Parts: sequence; C-alpha cells; structure tokens
Amino acid sequence: MKRPTLAEILKTALYIGTIGYGGPAILALMKKVIVHEKAWISEEEFMNALSLAQILPGAVGVTLFGYIGHKLARPWGALLAPFAFVFPAMFAITLLAWAYFTYGNLNFVHSIFIGLGAMVVALLVNATLMMSKSVFPEMDRNSYKGIAIVVLAFPGMVFLRLNVVYIILISGLLGVLFFYFSGEFGEETMPAHLRVEIVTSKVRRWQNYVPVLALTLIFLILFLSIDGTWTIFATFLKIGAFAFGGGFTAIPLIQQVVVDGMQWLDLTAFRDGIALGQITPGPVFITATFIGYKVSGIIGALVATVGIFTPSLAAIILLGRAHAKVKNMKIVKVAIKGFLSGFIGLLLFIIQQFAFHSLINWQTWMIFAISALYLSVWKKDAIWLILGTISVSLLLF
Repeated sequence: MKRPTLAEILKTALYIGTIGYGGPAILALMKKVIVHEKAWISEEEFMNALSLAQILPGAVGVTLFGYIGHKLARPWGALLAPFAFVFPAMFAITLLAWAYFTYGNLNFVHSIFIGLGAMVVALLVNATLMMSKSVFPEMDRNSYKGIAIVVLAFPGMVFLRLNVVYIILISGLLGVLFFYFSGEFGEETMPAHLRVEIVTSKVRRWQNYVPVLALTLIFLILFLSIDGTWTIFATFLKIGAFAFGGGFTAIPLIQQVVVDGMQWLDLTAFRDGIALGQITPGPVFITATFIGYKVSGIIGALVATVGIFTPSLAAIILLGRAHAKVKNMKIVKVAIKGFLSGFIGLLLFIIQQFAFHSLINWQTWMIFAISALYLSVWKKDAIWLILGTISVSLLLF
C-alpha cells in the first residue's frame, strides 16, 4: 500500500468533503478514492473500519476519516483529516447561519423556510422508515420486542418528559434483556487478516500525544478566555457521545438539550437549522455548527463542531485494536439494537412536534406529501428536493 503525505491526506479529505452529498454516497466516494484510486488501504480494512464506525456514536464518515487519518499519518492525521473532511460543510453552514440570523426576518426568507419546514418533516419520516427497515428487516417475534421499545420510548418523551439520555440507556438495557437470549445474535469471530488495528509508533511514542496536548491547550485557552465556550463544548460532547445510528438520531438529543433545556434557540430556528444542514455536503451533525454560531459566533461554531465529533473520533482510535472483539460481541449487538429501537421512538416524537409546528395549511401538506414520495418512494437525492422546495415556496408563500 502507498504511504501518502499528510498534505495529500488532507487534500483528499477536503475534496471528498466538498463534493460528497448523502451518507451512502459519501462512503462510496471515500471507498472509490481511497481504496481503488489511491490504494492507501485495502478494501478489507476499509470495510471493517466502516463496520466499526457504524456501531460507534457520531457521523460515520467523520469517524472513518479519523481512523484512516491515524492509520496513514498517526495522531496528526487523526486530528486533521476529519477536520478537513468536515470543513467544507462547516464553512458553508457558518455562512448560512450568518445569513439566516441576519436576514431571517425578510419576507422572502420567511417564505422559503415555511416550505423547508414541511420538507424537514418528510426528511425525518424518511429517516425513521430507513432506520426501521434496518433495525427490523423482517417482522418476527424479535421485531415485536423491538417495537415494544419504540412504543415505550415515545410516551416516555410525550407524557413523562424523561431525559433523552435516560431513554437511550433504558432502551439499551431493554435490548439486552429482550434480545440476548432470543437467538437472533450470536458471538462471531473475525479472521485475523481482516482485523482493523491502529498501531502506534514504537519510536518516540510520546510524540503521538503531542497533537492531542496541543489541541487541548488551545481549547483550554478558549475556555478560559471566552465565556460560554466550555458550556458549548461540553453540551455537544455529551450529545455526540449518545448519538448512535447516524446523524438523524442526534436530533432528539439536540432538541431536548439545546432547545428545551438551554433554550439557545427556538423550535422554528432548530428546524430551519436542520434544513440548512441538508444544503451542505456534511452530515446531519453539522447542525451543531449552526447552533454554536447562534450562541457565540464563529468561535461557538468551531467549538460546537469539535465537541460533537470528539467522542466518536476518540472511540475509534481507542477501540481500533479491539475491533474484532467489540464489533462481534453479542452484548454490543443487542444493546445497539435496543438503542436504535429507542431512537425510532424518539424520532417519532420529533416528527409529531415538527408536523404540528410546520404543517399549517394545504400548501405545506402538499410540500410534505410530495417530499415524502420523492424520498421514500422515488428515492432521489435530497439536494434537488431542497432546491425545488425553495423555488416552490417562493411561489406559494
């Protein structure tokens, strides 16, 4: 395998982060460029690193670039490659956030977001359907147990107003109780030649900690010199640590913590931030950048972005050696199925809230219906739906 320079890795990460839209499409592009065109790692290692990233919290593409960066350029690669990958989306959403909070009261901007709000409901419905098909591929006895977790999570939010983190943890516990002895999952072993391992350099191993220490020092200075930055970082660090199953699973967490708890923005602005995030090439997690900008400008955007991606990047570096054991442990599989079942219930709650807030007349219902068909039945790319919704909204509203 070829050993690229750090500059080559960052250039490639920046390129993929700029042109890649849509989760599966980005992953396919990463594989095409990194495995087939540049031959930096083998296909087997890429796919097994991907499988580890998928069971960790956070955005899969960002986490995977953390692994690839560390594999090819040790700690500097682990820190800078994910940042280069997410930078185009971060830059775009920061500009969009500035425009939104500066000019959001203009009539034509308001009209656009009425339509985009209805489209966001369709996006969430589609994400919930896709997650449901993945978690419950066929309706059998075990699937009904998972649906029971969904049913419990939904009223836990609607009526009991439980903390989202508690609901996630309870869902994981129920997953263990419901599925561990069900026969659905078994312990597996992985051939040694397919294992994913992150190997630290034996020569001057202390140098592996220099980038982490440098980044920690920079952020300590920020936390001490700019009020509120530590709160932003800690808030999104917690969200990033519990967002299993992909970007949309972070939405219930962000809403309860940021909208209902911290009250950094209202439900309308949060919904609009999700819509703007879909315009960028980045993951749904990039909504953190939008919120960080609202709270503390560009510094807040940077701190929130680093915070939400830190848990998954740390996890894949720490668990890289134990990948074969972690991924294939039955206890991990059943707990994650419980987590994901709970997230479906939480997403249903968010859909109900957003629908009540956004579907206010026949025009918004029409945009929602067409968007749902476009995404769920026709399975087309969301970027064209967004552009079409903007055009239609300017005409209707």
